[in-house]
Amino acid sequence: MIQKCPHCQADVIFSRDICPACGHPSQDGERGEATYLGEAKTDGRPVYNLGIETTMTARQRHGRILVGLICGAIPAPLVAHTAVYLVWFRVSVWVLLATFVSTWVVFHLWYGRKWARWVVAIGTLTAGCAGLYQAVLRRGTGMNAVEIMAYVVFALVYLWCSWQLLRCQDVKEFLGYQRNHTPEV
Repeated sequence: MIQKCPHCQADVIFSRDICPACGHPSQDGERGEATYLGEAKTDGRPVYNLGIETTMTARQRHGRILVGLICGAIPAPLVAHTAVYLVWFRVSVWVLLATFVSTWVVFHLWYGRKWARWVVAIGTLTAGCAGLYQAVLRRGTGMNAVEIMAYVVFALVYLWCSWQLLRCQDVKEFLGYQRNHTPEV
Protein backbone atom coordinates (compact mmCIF):
# COMPACT_ATOMS: atom_id res chain seq x y z
CA MET A 1 0.00 0.00 0.00
CA ILE A 2 1.27 3.47 -0.83
CA GLN A 3 1.63 5.61 2.29
CA LYS A 4 3.37 8.84 3.30
CA CYS A 5 6.58 8.45 5.27
CA PRO A 6 6.54 10.60 8.47
CA HIS A 7 10.28 11.38 8.12
CA CYS A 8 10.84 12.32 4.48
CA GLN A 9 7.19 13.02 3.52
CA ALA A 10 7.56 10.84 0.39
CA ASP A 11 4.76 8.69 -0.97
CA VAL A 12 6.28 5.21 -1.01
CA ILE A 13 5.28 1.57 -1.00
CA PHE A 14 6.02 0.08 2.41
CA SER A 15 6.74 -3.64 2.37
CA ARG A 16 8.33 -3.61 5.84
CA ASP A 17 8.61 -1.07 8.64
CA ILE A 18 11.48 0.75 6.90
CA CYS A 19 10.95 3.58 4.43
CA PRO A 20 12.49 2.67 1.07
CA ALA A 21 13.12 6.37 0.31
CA CYS A 22 14.95 7.51 3.45
CA GLY A 23 15.72 4.26 5.35
CA HIS A 24 14.17 5.40 8.63
CA PRO A 25 11.98 2.95 10.52
CA SER A 26 8.31 3.84 10.77
CA GLN A 27 5.43 1.84 12.16
CA ASP A 28 2.16 1.52 10.32
CA GLY A 29 0.35 3.84 12.74
CA GLU A 30 2.86 6.67 12.17
CA ARG A 31 2.41 6.79 8.40
CA GLY A 32 -0.03 9.12 6.74
CA GLU A 33 -2.27 8.76 3.73
CA ALA A 34 -0.52 9.21 0.40
CA THR A 35 -1.25 12.43 -1.49
CA TYR A 36 0.76 11.47 -4.58
CA LEU A 37 2.13 15.02 -4.65
CA GLY A 38 5.04 14.82 -2.18
CA GLU A 39 8.05 14.89 -4.51
CA ALA A 40 6.42 16.96 -7.23
CA LYS A 41 5.87 19.92 -4.91
CA THR A 42 9.51 20.08 -3.83
CA ASP A 43 11.23 19.26 -7.12
CA GLY A 44 9.57 22.03 -9.11
CA ARG A 45 8.24 19.55 -11.65
CA PRO A 46 4.74 20.29 -12.95
CA VAL A 47 1.92 18.28 -11.46
CA TYR A 48 -0.40 17.75 -14.39
CA ASN A 49 -3.37 16.49 -12.45
CA LEU A 50 -3.09 18.85 -9.48
CA GLY A 51 -5.78 21.21 -10.76
CA ILE A 52 -8.16 18.37 -11.46
CA GLU A 53 -7.54 16.59 -8.19
CA THR A 54 -8.01 19.70 -6.07
CA THR A 55 -11.12 21.02 -7.82
CA MET A 56 -13.01 17.78 -8.43
CA THR A 57 -15.24 16.25 -5.79
CA ALA A 58 -15.05 12.58 -4.89
CA ARG A 59 -18.20 11.91 -6.92
CA GLN A 60 -16.70 13.62 -9.96
CA ARG A 61 -13.50 11.57 -9.63
CA HIS A 62 -15.60 8.40 -9.42
CA GLY A 63 -17.54 9.54 -12.47
CA ARG A 64 -14.23 10.08 -14.29
CA ILE A 65 -13.28 6.45 -13.65
CA LEU A 66 -16.66 5.22 -14.91
CA VAL A 67 -16.55 7.40 -18.04
CA GLY A 68 -13.01 6.17 -18.72
CA LEU A 69 -14.21 2.57 -18.50
CA ILE A 70 -17.12 3.36 -20.78
CA CYS A 71 -14.88 5.13 -23.30
CA GLY A 72 -12.62 2.08 -23.42
CA ALA A 73 -15.36 -0.55 -23.49
CA ILE A 74 -17.43 0.86 -26.32
CA PRO A 75 -14.97 0.79 -29.22
CA ALA A 76 -13.08 -2.28 -27.91
CA PRO A 77 -15.11 -4.97 -29.76
CA LEU A 78 -15.10 -2.94 -32.96
CA VAL A 79 -11.34 -2.41 -32.80
CA ALA A 80 -10.80 -6.13 -32.12
CA HIS A 81 -13.09 -7.07 -35.00
CA THR A 82 -11.29 -4.66 -37.32
CA ALA A 83 -7.87 -5.98 -36.29
CA VAL A 84 -8.88 -9.59 -36.92
CA TYR A 85 -10.35 -8.79 -40.31
CA LEU A 86 -7.31 -6.73 -41.30
CA VAL A 87 -5.10 -9.72 -40.53
CA TRP A 88 -7.34 -11.91 -42.67
CA PHE A 89 -7.32 -9.26 -45.45
CA ARG A 90 -11.09 -8.97 -45.32
CA VAL A 91 -11.71 -5.31 -44.67
CA SER A 92 -15.32 -4.34 -44.07
CA VAL A 93 -16.06 -0.71 -44.85
CA TRP A 94 -19.03 -0.73 -42.47
CA VAL A 95 -17.00 -2.01 -39.53
CA LEU A 96 -14.26 0.55 -40.21
CA LEU A 97 -16.88 3.29 -40.40
CA ALA A 98 -18.51 2.09 -37.17
CA THR A 99 -15.10 2.02 -35.46
CA PHE A 100 -14.28 5.59 -36.48
CA VAL A 101 -17.74 6.92 -35.64
CA SER A 102 -17.83 5.26 -32.21
CA THR A 103 -14.34 6.55 -31.42
CA TRP A 104 -15.34 10.07 -32.49
CA VAL A 105 -18.53 10.01 -30.38
CA VAL A 106 -16.65 8.59 -27.37
CA PHE A 107 -14.07 11.38 -27.74
CA HIS A 108 -16.86 13.94 -27.45
CA LEU A 109 -18.40 12.01 -24.55
CA TRP A 110 -15.14 12.36 -22.61
CA TYR A 111 -15.32 16.14 -23.02
CA GLY A 112 -18.84 16.19 -21.59
CA ARG A 113 -20.98 16.88 -24.63
CA LYS A 114 -24.64 16.24 -23.79
CA TRP A 115 -25.51 15.01 -27.25
CA ALA A 116 -22.68 12.45 -27.11
CA ARG A 117 -23.95 11.10 -23.79
CA TRP A 118 -27.38 10.49 -25.27
CA VAL A 119 -26.04 9.02 -28.52
CA VAL A 120 -23.77 6.62 -26.63
CA ALA A 121 -26.46 5.69 -24.09
CA ILE A 122 -29.09 4.92 -26.72
CA GLY A 123 -26.55 3.22 -29.01
CA THR A 124 -25.21 0.96 -26.26
CA LEU A 125 -28.73 0.13 -25.06
CA THR A 126 -29.70 -0.84 -28.60
CA ALA A 127 -26.50 -2.82 -29.17
CA GLY A 128 -26.82 -4.60 -25.83
CA CYS A 129 -30.42 -5.65 -26.46
CA ALA A 130 -29.58 -6.69 -30.04
CA GLY A 131 -26.61 -8.76 -28.82
CA LEU A 132 -28.71 -10.64 -26.27
CA TYR A 133 -31.44 -11.14 -28.86
CA GLN A 134 -28.92 -12.56 -31.37
CA ALA A 135 -27.40 -14.88 -28.77
CA VAL A 136 -30.80 -16.28 -27.79
CA LEU A 137 -32.30 -16.35 -31.28
CA ARG A 138 -29.36 -17.88 -33.16
CA ARG A 139 -27.96 -20.24 -30.53
CA GLY A 140 -29.33 -23.32 -32.28
CA THR A 141 -28.52 -22.25 -35.84
CA GLY A 142 -24.88 -23.21 -36.06
CA MET A 143 -23.32 -20.48 -33.94
CA ASN A 144 -20.46 -21.86 -31.94
CA ALA A 145 -20.08 -21.32 -28.21
CA VAL A 146 -17.43 -18.63 -28.60
CA GLU A 147 -19.72 -16.49 -30.75
CA ILE A 148 -22.61 -16.90 -28.32
CA MET A 149 -20.37 -16.00 -25.40
CA ALA A 150 -19.02 -12.93 -27.23
CA TYR A 151 -22.55 -11.74 -27.98
CA VAL A 152 -23.63 -12.21 -24.36
CA VAL A 153 -20.51 -10.66 -22.79
CA PHE A 154 -20.40 -7.59 -25.02
CA ALA A 155 -24.17 -7.19 -24.77
CA LEU A 156 -23.95 -7.13 -20.98
CA VAL A 157 -21.02 -4.69 -21.09
CA TYR A 158 -22.97 -2.40 -23.42
CA LEU A 159 -26.05 -2.59 -21.19
CA TRP A 160 -23.88 -1.69 -18.18
CA CYS A 161 -22.46 1.30 -20.10
CA SER A 162 -25.94 2.48 -20.98
CA TRP A 163 -27.14 2.08 -17.40
CA GLN A 164 -24.20 4.09 -16.06
CA LEU A 165 -24.70 6.89 -18.59
CA LEU A 166 -28.42 7.15 -17.97
CA ARG A 167 -28.68 6.59 -14.21
CA CYS A 168 -25.39 7.29 -12.41
CA GLN A 169 -25.17 10.73 -10.79
CA ASP A 170 -21.36 10.49 -10.55
CA VAL A 171 -21.12 10.24 -14.34
CA LYS A 172 -23.44 13.21 -14.78
CA GLU A 173 -21.40 15.29 -12.33
CA PHE A 174 -18.13 14.44 -14.08
CA LEU A 175 -19.56 15.24 -17.52
CA GLY A 176 -20.83 18.57 -16.15
CA TYR A 177 -17.36 19.27 -14.76
CA GLN A 178 -15.81 18.45 -18.14
CA ARG A 179 -18.29 20.70 -19.95
CA ASN A 180 -17.40 23.63 -17.69
CA HIS A 181 -13.61 23.11 -17.69
CA THR A 182 -12.67 22.16 -21.24
CA PRO A 183 -12.53 24.27 -24.37
CA GLU A 184 -14.76 23.55 -27.33
CA VAL A 185 -13.33 20.72 -29.45
